[in-house]
Amino acid sequence: MWGGRFAEGPSAVMRDINVSIGVDKRLWRQDIAGSRAHAAMLAAAGILSAEDAATIAKGLDAIEAEYAAGGLVENAALEDIHMHVEARLKAIIGEPAGRLHTARSRNDQVATDFRLWVRDAIDAIEAGLAGFQTALLARAEQHAADVMPGFTHLQTAQPVTLGHHLMAYHEMARRD
Repeated sequence: MWGGRFAEGPSAVMRDINVSIGVDKRLWRQDIAGSRAHAAMLAAAGILSAEDAATIAKGLDAIEAEYAAGGLVENAALEDIHMHVEARLKAIIGEPAGRLHTARSRNDQVATDFRLWVRDAIDAIEAGLAGFQTALLARAEQHAADVMPGFTHLQTAQPVTLGHHLMAYHEMARRD
């Protein structure tokens, strides 16, 4: 990467700044998913042979299984999750790994991985909220007739049921 007019590589401080694997290792699932989709697109467009696409897919499957089992070994020299996956894929399948980045910039890959990660995080939050709403509904039904004081401006107001009060939170979660 460093060549041309530079007489030497970056300083240790700059190398440390560029290493992001400690932060972006959480993107490994999305990086692999994006690479799978990109390989399929390259094959569908006739840019990548079906054989290479299948080889890449099998290699990505192996990396996914390895990382899911806790096998991601951080290497600061590889800087980020994209380089980790790329290097591991090359170690597993060899030359076809180099063709995976045809028609894809690193910035495209980063943007795609981050977008996929955000989408997955939102899905997890929505699932958690659905569970929360289910629990609130169950408790509201259980306490449908249990009376409690209602409050207005921190002052005791008309009586309400605990079930009704819990349903207010259920609806807030649904609305938001």
